[in-house]
Amino acid sequence: MSVTLSITNIDRSMNRIVATATITLSGNYGGAATHGDIIDFSVLGVASSSVPDVVDIFEAPPAGTAPNGYIFTFCPGTTQKNGVLTIVNNLTEYTQGSAYSAGLLAAVIKIWAEFPAFI
Repeated sequence: MSVTLSITNIDRSMNRIVATATITLSGNYGGAATHGDIIDFSVLGVASSSVPDVVDIFEAPPAGTAPNGYIFTFCPGTTQKNGVLTIVNNLTEYTQGSAYSAGLLAAVIKIWAEFPAFI
């Protein structure tokens, strides 16, 4: 029930801030009604207090390794601290409250998030 972001890069240009990070999953997936794990973008320290308006989450397995086949979706919250990562496989959401599989715990999951910048 935990998602940790490890920042890879922050790029500020014009009126946009793009942050890239790696997601590390641990524990169990979500709770009874959360439909995923909370992603706290405030830990990235971007110079914006807005919720990201573009987010892409994808698995990036090393060459020679098969991907797990999951679809990762960001569901925006009201602040940078309360958006949710939802995981789906074969059009079915990962079972709420269940432990992450070994494949997901070992997966290389990356995130690309775009924030409006304050000028």
